[in-house]
Amino acid sequence: MKFYSYEYVLSQLSSANWVLAGIILLILVAVAFVAFQYYHEKRDSKYRELFMILLNGLLVTVLIGVSQLQSNQASDSQYQTSLHLIEMVSSDLHVDKTKVYINASVATDRVIVKVGDQFYRVISGSEPDTHLLEKMDLHEAAVELVEVEK
Repeated sequence: MKFYSYEYVLSQLSSANWVLAGIILLILVAVAFVAFQYYHEKRDSKYRELFMILLNGLLVTVLIGVSQLQSNQASDSQYQTSLHLIEMVSSDLHVDKTKVYINASVATDRVIVKVGDQFYRVISGSEPDTHLLEKMDLHEAAVELVEVEK
């Protein structure tokens, strides 16, 4: 059974996709250049066609970026829930949050946490920030602690 550290879950939060932003900026510069060329040479249709192709490429790239952003936000929300759960458990048990391990990188109901040598089942309450910690014993379970790679 794998247990994930606070730092590991924190590292799973996505960062901004700078490569996609760079591609969008590059296409935007190309569109501006081709639009300028088309404006100066109105009789040459190659710039008009190139402008339309680049504009369509820009539109597709922006839509892909929006889709990735929405996906990343949904994923980050789940990881934030796990981080919040670890912080609540560490506060309840008066231990450092780096000593709390969770058996799922995305918090679900009835997740198991490891604090030191003790294991607890976390049962979510009806209110947003309420939960019940049920102490439990694991017999002959292969416990693997997953830390963030440095």
